[in-house]
Amino acid sequence: MRLAKPLLAEFIGTFALIFIGAGAVTVLGSNQIAGIALAHGLVIMAFAYAYGKDSGSYINPALVVAAVVAGEHSLLDAIPVILVQLLGGIAGAQALLLIYGPAAPHDLGATMINLHRTTLTGGFALEAIGTFFLANTVLNAGLRGTAGALAPIAIGMTVTVCILAFGPITGGSVNPARTLGPAVAVGNYSEVGLYVAAQLLGGAVCGLLYRLVWKHSGKAALPSERSSKLATADA
Repeated sequence: MRLAKPLLAEFIGTFALIFIGAGAVTVLGSNQIAGIALAHGLVIMAFAYAYGKDSGSYINPALVVAAVVAGEHSLLDAIPVILVQLLGGIAGAQALLLIYGPAAPHDLGATMINLHRTTLTGGFALEAIGTFFLANTVLNAGLRGTAGALAPIAIGMTVTVCILAFGPITGGSVNPARTLGPAVAVGNYSEVGLYVAAQLLGGAVCGLLYRLVWKHSGKAALPSERSSKLATADA
């Protein structure tokens, strides 16, 4: 029972991310980038508030990897979480397939690199850097607590700005579950390996940096708190 609640929270959260995020692509079309970006960001924000105390509401295997490399979670505990997230992503995409059918527009939100605008290497770099940015927000704003109760907003908005910045190029997935779920639904795995490798690399590099630099630095003081401490020291 110890793991039942966190695993259920991660499954539901990841299901919702794909159902709403990839569902927005399916309904709106890939050219409606602002709406798609907000759909992803807002659902992450909502479920982080809903389930953050139960599981951390990572809903992203790359973020779990980042937390393990950062020394915040054990690998043994991470494995079932990652498996449940992947299953949640697949289930979310299968629900979209059931609703919209195999002829659904926009490939049910499956993410593919736009080779008219970049290369495979460029797409890899975008996904790796975007995942690094997202993991940086989760580890610092969330786990280290620098954003306090606003951490879910910071995390959701990081996903939103990534999609706004390079969603038209790679889809702005920055999440192996987001990549894999729609790929399974449409049966197209041609770039899944590249996406997942980039995302895990970005998360792992951020986790290592966090472990070396920020892990033991504690919660950052607000400007007003720093001013108060300086005034006390001067006195």
